[in-house]
Amino acid sequence: MIIPMNEMYLGETAEIMSLDEQIIGIRRLRDMGLREGKLIDLLHYDPLANRKIIIGVDNARIAFDAELAGHIKVRPLKSYYEVVEAQANYDRLTGCLNRHSIECILTREYEKFLSNKIPLSILLADIDYFKRINDTYGHGAGDGVLKNISALFKQLLRRSDCLCRWGGEEFLILLRGTLMNEALQIAERLRESVESHIFQPFKGSGFVTVSMGVCGLPPDRRIEHLLEMADTALYEAKKSGRNRVNSCEVAI
Repeated sequence: MIIPMNEMYLGETAEIMSLDEQIIGIRRLRDMGLREGKLIDLLHYDPLANRKIIIGVDNARIAFDAELAGHIKVRPLKSYYEVVEAQANYDRLTGCLNRHSIECILTREYEKFLSNKIPLSILLADIDYFKRINDTYGHGAGDGVLKNISALFKQLLRRSDCLCRWGGEEFLILLRGTLMNEALQIAERLRESVESHIFQPFKGSGFVTVSMGVCGLPPDRRIEHLLEMADTALYEAKKSGRNRVNSCEVAI
């Protein structure tokens, strides 16, 4: 991803991808060592006071006006630690959060729930007859289904929602600030998106479906059995014929 330099975060390292040499100030910066392929560190950026940007290049510091930053395109580089951290937090196949990550997030959201009475809802989605897909078409086809479903979910979910590969063919979705009725609407949209999608190599919609369990927490409810109740709702959805959404609320 290429971005203007003034959208970097303080302390971030980036590679310069392009310079607008039509700008006089940019030509001056090029003479000072800025050129395509150079690695830079953003050391200081104060867009409000002195409107200066200070970067580190080859163990030297270069300061220039913030107005010039929009004419320098960079590609932020992740540190090795950040790469390892991302691998530890995300499922490699689907790109979703992994189970450890969502459990940590859920703990933090529960604390917010207790402090601010912000409602929470959880969706558990399970791919129907997934073993049959693997046995009939191979594990490559099964992996494709998992990746396609996660992509469909990401398109329909909000930025505040958390999508996790909970395990195997099961996904967990944490909906922040969401009451039961809205969570049910979101779950139904997700279910319909899977049912209407054409998955390869099946050549037809409706071949792959998901069952979903929804558990909502209004502000006056407790969270102790949130996951258990979502799992119970999912079990009832599958027991009732699959390809459907079932819900329950946690008792006080």
